Amino acid sequence: MKNILYIVLTLTIFACTKHEIEEVSGNQAPGEILVTQAMKDAYINRLYISLTGRKPTSAEFSLARKGLGNLAGTPARGVVIDQIFSKEDYTIRLYDIARGDYLESLDTALIRSDYQQVINALQTATGPAREYYLHAERVLKAMLEIPAGLLDETINITEMYRRVVDNIYYDDINMGSENYVVATFQNFLFRYPTNVELENGTNMVDGTPSSLFLKAGNSKQDFIDIFFDSDDYAEGLVINLYRKYLFREPTTTEMFIDTDLFIANGDYRELQKKILTSDEYFFN
Repeated sequence: MKNILYIVLTLTIFACTKHEIEEVSGNQAPGEILVTQAMKDAYINRLYISLTGRKPTSAEFSLARKGLGNLAGTPARGVVIDQIFSKEDYTIRLYDIARGDYLESLDTALIRSDYQQVINALQTATGPAREYYLHAERVLKAMLEIPAGLLDETINITEMYRRVVDNIYYDDINMGSENYVVATFQNFLFRYPTNVELENGTNMVDGTPSSLFLKAGNSKQDFIDIFFDSDDYAEGLVINLYRKYLFREPTTTEMFIDTDLFIANGDYRELQKKILTSDEYFFN
């Protein structure tokens, strides 16, 4: 009787053990998402449309597919994004978006035409008029040089924005010093200035010594320099990218980490790549 019980008990234990280690082929680990070719192709198209405003050519699409490889992990996604960053279309798109957002889609042909008129006027201008045209010439030339400067990285995104708000077109759209300050806060910080910020910013633009973000200035140029060197501006960049690519606000943690990242190196492309290589964007 004891022998029979021992045999039954042994078989029972063996059967339980075998059941615990048995594997079923073909199952996926919990939370694992299968990356299909359709997903990868959709990702490539979305990247090109987001960063260049167009779909990839056949050659670009083939190169991007090769870059993504089989797994399309984060490093591979970064390879494809770097391919796009190297294209002139990427920098042209950056400027196109800025002109659309802040300059009412100002045509670059108008800038070129105005620039030529200024050059012609300088041939005969004297005194204060000459000083005016010299300043206009520098401003318009700086605007025309934005796409090439972004491409060869002699200027960065912040310098582009400085030039976008420092010209007669932006002034005409936002006439008056107070409107200029309000528009700049709303355009880049996505908020209205506080009463103190509005008063001090307006005074600074008008040439009265004032402080903004704990920094002193007494000119419109000082206002622009202080504004685009502020942590608030970096936060605005982060908000803009999350809204544009993920259609949501950044979390508190994301805001803290990504703002610090931009403050540390000023690298807009790195911030873009961080978001565009994320699983949230890839699987969206």
